Amino acid sequence: MRHSLALCIALALALAATASPTLRAATVSTTPIAAMPLSQALDRFAQDSGWQVVYDTSVPDDARSTAAPGGVTAEKQLATLLRGTHLTYRFVTPTTVKIVPGNVGAGPAPARELPAIDTHDDAKNLAPVSVSANAVDTLAPSAAPLDATQPTSVIDERFIRDGLRFNANFDDIIKYAPSITVTSPEGPGLGKNEGISLRGFQDGQFNITFDGIPFGDASDLHHTTSAYFNNHVLGQAEIDRGPGGGSTIGNATFGGTIALRSRDPSDEPGITPYLTLGSWDTRAGGVTADETLGNTRVFADISKESSDTYLKGTDDRREHIFLKTITQLGTTTELTFVTSYNREHQNTVQGATKDEIDRYGWRFGLGNDPTLQNFAGANNAAYYSSFTYLGLTSQVGDWTVDDKLYYNSFDHWARKASDASDIDPADNGVTFYNAAGKKVRTAADDVPGKLSDSGFHAFGNVLRLGRDLGPGTLQTGVWLERNLDARYQYPLDLTTGEKTGTKYGPVQNYELSDRTDTLQPYLQYDWKATDSITVSPGVRYSEVTRSIDAPLNKVSPPVPLDAEATYHATLPSISVHDRLSDEWSAYLQAARGFLAPPIDVIQVNGSHGLSPETTKNYQLGTAFASRQLTFGADVYYIDFSNYITETQVATGNGNESTYVNGGGAIYKGAEVEGTWALTRTLSLYGNASYNKATYKNSSVQVAGTPKVTAALGLLYSGSNGYFGSLMGKFLGHQYGLDNTTDDDGNLAFHNDQRIAGYMSVDAAAGYRTDKGPAGTKGFSVSIDVNNLFNVHKYTGYAGTQSVSGDPLYFGLPGRGIFLDLSVKL
Repeated sequence: MRHSLALCIALALALAATASPTLRAATVSTTPIAAMPLSQALDRFAQDSGWQVVYDTSVPDDARSTAAPGGVTAEKQLATLLRGTHLTYRFVTPTTVKIVPGNVGAGPAPARELPAIDTHDDAKNLAPVSVSANAVDTLAPSAAPLDATQPTSVIDERFIRDGLRFNANFDDIIKYAPSITVTSPEGPGLGKNEGISLRGFQDGQFNITFDGIPFGDASDLHHTTSAYFNNHVLGQAEIDRGPGGGSTIGNATFGGTIALRSRDPSDEPGITPYLTLGSWDTRAGGVTADETLGNTRVFADISKESSDTYLKGTDDRREHIFLKTITQLGTTTELTFVTSYNREHQNTVQGATKDEIDRYGWRFGLGNDPTLQNFAGANNAAYYSSFTYLGLTSQVGDWTVDDKLYYNSFDHWARKASDASDIDPADNGVTFYNAAGKKVRTAADDVPGKLSDSGFHAFGNVLRLGRDLGPGTLQTGVWLERNLDARYQYPLDLTTGEKTGTKYGPVQNYELSDRTDTLQPYLQYDWKATDSITVSPGVRYSEVTRSIDAPLNKVSPPVPLDAEATYHATLPSISVHDRLSDEWSAYLQAARGFLAPPIDVIQVNGSHGLSPETTKNYQLGTAFASRQLTFGADVYYIDFSNYITETQVATGNGNESTYVNGGGAIYKGAEVEGTWALTRTLSLYGNASYNKATYKNSSVQVAGTPKVTAALGLLYSGSNGYFGSLMGKFLGHQYGLDNTTDDDGNLAFHNDQRIAGYMSVDAAAGYRTDKGPAGTKGFSVSIDVNNLFNVHKYTGYAGTQSVSGDPLYFGLPGRGIFLDLSVKL
């Protein structure tokens, strides 16, 4: 097995050979380190020496370092820092050490006593593990970890903090990673994202988790990015571009998982006010607080933001509150509480025609004429979300336990014109109906619209158990969730505010409630076949039951519906991970995937819904990490069956969406990313991916899938406090449509609405210090520039205009400049 994997990844071996070993005694730390909290001192040491320092709960929260001089070897400086702490260090590689209990006066512990270091988030290692400094200890947007068993990119807190503006959304955080496409027409962190794609899988076809808990809209699993978490409260993002193993829970894991992790409370207490000022009258402010109260550490954040955004008339307003506490209940037991609330109000757009953009410019959005459907005051929306969980980790006998009980909610209220892109007064007109559906009058000049509300409440539990068993580790657990959803919509005369009734009689277009119950137990065994090879077979059972109780179903004409459908699958998987050396690993993976149809299918077909989507996934890859280089590469092949695709059909109410089984599709491609440390403070980052997603027996590319994506960046992170980055992202051409309905009502596959490729460049520069004026604990100042060269390109297809049928598009927001300021008190 070792030789076959090595042959497949010879490129990584060649690159590894270029990295010269560094003798530990030859590494000199030139900067003195004052006495301070030990965890901070170890971070400083790793930054200056270039060593990787790994430590876990053996480092007490209240431990403090001894002051250490500069101009000495790294080994001597580390020994001085640890003096008096009852801790010592063990060498793993010439430049990697682990902090362990012991007496530093006796020197480093023998390397032969070292346990394997595993920073993978397995049930067997639930205690928090901190890795100070990447192998390449400079700012980087993402890196491939050595212990990954599938293509993975980890985005750490330093890039989230230093490479992006303060109020960035999670789609901004991940946008530079391989195979990722995002569409944010209103600007970075402003308004909601209009589409995220991972390898061509669209939002709802891949998994998104927060602290290990899956979440998404009840109807189709999509996510309103601006309605959840900004980068103030996120400590890490991990993108797994694969289905994972048996222990990977979620509704759409075959498309990958974007795992968001909340920021932990800082060991250094303090209050940090912050402020952002920028383009398009963007203003944001807030305050974070870190404190330790007895055996509880606390992190809290509250923020408020307002912006006109890049698109005119959208006027985005957002407030966010976040609280996290971590309480140590014993030597092996920890209780975590997290609660978050987000509220956003916005005037919403739905794209623009090319003619409108040609006539009025790229900032065309909403207008100020109340007699048009395009009027900003006639297109309002509000988003409310919450996320709360109580998590317990402990050791019970031989078992490690990680249990999270959670509740999250989302509500979307909207009052919109029939078509917010329509600026033709001839398309106005409202018809009123009585309770029998008979036309009673018309108002030819009034603005037609609708008012709707949709919201869900999800209650669930994620239980993970693990223990050493024989020559490996057993992992098992279960995910349970009940999601209760309710929706309504009725037509409205936006000029007068009157309900118009419908031609079918009822006042509402639809009124319904639905429920989704999810059950996912799993079992996985990580077998240490040899000292370097781990084989991980696993199996997960997924059962999804959707039921609907609709006084007025969402069809034309609306009728009552009471229906239920259950979808289930057994999902086996296996992965092989080979630690070829201390710096190089390889893996292969095979797994089955499953995704239950959205609630829309039951609304149209009742209990006889479409077949669920299923996949067979195969991946092969490698990761390399030395002091100078981190590198990851992979190839993949996914056989997709029962592909459910969305198509437009003409009805008496205009163009409407419907879902069909589109047969099958094949996703295949290759990805590579790496960071090269040019110096200790300057690094070069790059990635490239080829993603071919075509329907079976055709050359038709799945819509929203650029075949080529790439990123290139130069990043600086100095020990003098200065930092900066210059990042470019390239997206190849894609298509807005991959199917249509012919005159006979049959589905026909072909590509249409081609969107050309483009490249956008972002820049950031700033300064940070922990020695602020007037007794403060430090401050930071930075400038972030979005779309540095003010490139204007179409980025996404947005459907068609209701009356004209003209295609609608989203564009790349123009140059935006933002100033971020913070001070720690």
